[in-house]
Amino acid sequence: MKKRRLATALLVFLLLIGCAGCLGVRPEDSGAAPVSPPTLKVLYATVEAGSEAVVHAAENYRRKTGVHVEVSTFPYNSLQEKVFSELSRMSGEYDLIAVDTPWIPKIIRHLEPLTPYIRNSASAGDIDDFIAKLFLDTSVFDKDKPQRAPVAMDTIDLDRITAAGFDVWSLPIQSNVLTVSYRKDLFQNEANRAAFRQRFHRELDIPNTLDEYLDIAKFFTRDTDRDGMIDLYGTTLMAGKHEANFVDYKSFLSDFGGELFDEKLQPVFDSDAGVKALKTYGKWILTEKVTPPDVLSYSWDEVEIAFGYGKAVMGMNYHDMKLQPNVGGQVGYFMFPGVKRGDKLVRGPHFGSWGLAVNKYSEHKAEAFALAGYLTSAEVQRDYLRFRQHVTRKSAYAAARALPDESLREYYDVLGRSLNVGVGRPRIKNYDQVSEAVQTAVQQYLTGKKPADAALHDAAEKVKISMRENGY
Repeated sequence: MKKRRLATALLVFLLLIGCAGCLGVRPEDSGAAPVSPPTLKVLYATVEAGSEAVVHAAENYRRKTGVHVEVSTFPYNSLQEKVFSELSRMSGEYDLIAVDTPWIPKIIRHLEPLTPYIRNSASAGDIDDFIAKLFLDTSVFDKDKPQRAPVAMDTIDLDRITAAGFDVWSLPIQSNVLTVSYRKDLFQNEANRAAFRQRFHRELDIPNTLDEYLDIAKFFTRDTDRDGMIDLYGTTLMAGKHEANFVDYKSFLSDFGGELFDEKLQPVFDSDAGVKALKTYGKWILTEKVTPPDVLSYSWDEVEIAFGYGKAVMGMNYHDMKLQPNVGGQVGYFMFPGVKRGDKLVRGPHFGSWGLAVNKYSEHKAEAFALAGYLTSAEVQRDYLRFRQHVTRKSAYAAARALPDESLREYYDVLGRSLNVGVGRPRIKNYDQVSEAVQTAVQQYLTGKKPADAALHDAAEKVKISMRENGY
């Protein structure tokens, strides 16, 4: 009996020594090597998602926490290929991944649901600081039916989200929405204002409707050096066969009350509203000729060049545009114009955002979520303003009102208001095929190969086949 008691006492003693850390003994006191924090690897986009701001914030995070962060950046197409490749082979190489919204239906099963992390986070209460419409579009999905649209709400309510069968799959870090940059100096010129008033019997002000916008575009399309050739155009469009063409048309479609799909995911963009949207778009280019003649090759890059070199007075794009130094002048911003339906002004600018998602196969998921929370936090987003980052929190837009640069203050005001009325992309696995079909229809109409209704009808038929092939 005494030997048994002695053995038991010795075992307890040894266990106490082995569990010294459990009793509050530090590793250095026990002679054990200190545990180093993990290196977190982030897969991110380049300038299209504000990489400069994010890389800077990641370095600040290292200084604050001691956690080393490696940010690898890729341009859009390369990033998409990299993300899909990494996840398809279930690689845990990257802990945190920048995800564009249309990718989520294809990769959602490879992502870590974030709702439990948010609930357990000390900063969980500030989730309602995100712009609700943006957060819902970017981050909230039903894993089993990602095509489902989340419950609409003005303030983010995690309980309502989960009760409706949804989860949070990313934290929004960068937002994009179609806005208009314009030559404020030309709008404010007294001679221009007088001439516009005489011609259109109203003031030369920021347009609210597409019709008002067209009037201004016609007014400014002119031969400025009197050599018999038009050298200044009223506006730009993104009419090349490109994703930019699709989202341009989609914005006009939404203005006219049209949609890409109905509730059963049947394509309906070939409706009367869809045809009217395409004819209006084409009218600006083909009949009114208020766009540069090479606009049928434009995407967002060419739009920026044309506006920057003073070729157009107004330009639609997904970021603020600047003028080249030799052009001079002042740039202002306004919301993409809408269409009056009765007493209501309907605006439908295309929008979409980047989210930070945690890789399901990461060995450091909790640490990756903590980093995502920091990179999308209110404090860090306020710092993003100096990088002209397209922030995603209401408090960051409020802080932007105090920026010293008047033009930048105006841009953030327009960007924030536009995000609240933007129309997102369809939540489908075959988004690229849908975009391609519509791009083709727009180009066929603009180049005279097909009438507007026939081009859209043929595109809708192609989309129906694609939807069936993808299980919709």
